[in-house]
Amino acid sequence: MFRTFRAQHDRFALTRQFRIARGVKTAADVITVTIGDDGIAMGRGEGAPYPRYGKSVDSALRAIGEVRSLIEGGAGRGALLAAMPAGAARNALDCALWDLEARPR
Repeated sequence: MFRTFRAQHDRFALTRQFRIARGVKTAADVITVTIGDDGIAMGRGEGAPYPRYGKSVDSALRAIGEVRSLIEGGAGRGALLAAMPAGAARNALDCALWDLEARPR
């Protein structure tokens, strides 16, 4: 199985400010992952790293880079769960793999 793989930082402006006790957000910073399978289907997923939990866009992209060969080699969601802790990086990959599995072939 040949897979293509891309992970990137995306920033989406919010139409209104999101305000909570800790601050105000005007944009959502997310990690977007796209996994292509044999050029037939593509799965996409996103994860939002939260600084409050010690996560950042950069740390999530690094974590995804560490399992790149695993994903490109055809690993599924079970292997991903064993290889990564919970968080935005794993969520983005997991959602992309779910989306890929759901696509018609």
